[in-house]
Amino acid sequence: MYGFIIPAKGMELLTGLLAGDTLTITRCMVGTGQVPAETQPTALTDLVAPIAQATSTQPLVHGKQVDFTIQYRNDLHGGLENGFYLREFGVFARDKSGTEVMIYYGNLGDYPQWVQPYTQGAVEVRSFPVAIGVSNAPTVILEYNADAFMTAEDVADYCTVVILPQFLDEARRLIAEHNADPAAHPYLLGVADQLDSRVSLIELQYSTDVNGNPFRVTFENLDSVDVAGVWNQNAKRIEF
Repeated sequence: MYGFIIPAKGMELLTGLLAGDTLTITRCMVGTGQVPAETQPTALTDLVAPIAQATSTQPLVHGKQVDFTIQYRNDLHGGLENGFYLREFGVFARDKSGTEVMIYYGNLGDYPQWVQPYTQGAVEVRSFPVAIGVSNAPTVILEYNADAFMTAEDVADYCTVVILPQFLDEARRLIAEHNADPAAHPYLLGVADQLDSRVSLIELQYSTDVNGNPFRVTFENLDSVDVAGVWNQNAKRIEF
């Protein structure tokens, strides 16, 4: 477990986001520092003792909350040469003026995590889930590659929040395009033509004054018929 705060400058940036604005996250950092007793944590603008840049998963927006996982691995940036006690981490974003602001700060207090040097392919991973509340659901972009390892839960969330809406939008587009095609649904069109023919026959029988034998004329073929118009074979009719 760890304690976290949103620094005052970060709070100004987050509360200033309006619908349609973009939250641009520039970097994630890890360090070894502890907040001095005489310092208010909300006054921090940087880590107390920054060590290295971390990475993260791709941020996901759930309503008014942005969720992602900060991850530091000892194989990043060519491999960690000297081990250190990871005690603090921060998330930085760019405000409208282009200034970089720390919007999230976390500290492990008396329980730092030792990260050993990267040797012989032994990868150590330190992950820290982050949830940031915003005033409105923003678009979130990263100015770095989201190179964090994803858990099964991360993949499930990404598929639900990102991939599924894209899939549904594309499916709706294809269905609408298909339905607008005059040649689509040939079986249903054929059934409709047959129904129309039968309705016409019923109207002929009951809406006209016919006293003799009922009759029916179709143009499914033109055997022994002299045609003055144009035979529409698909519609089974002669057009003039």
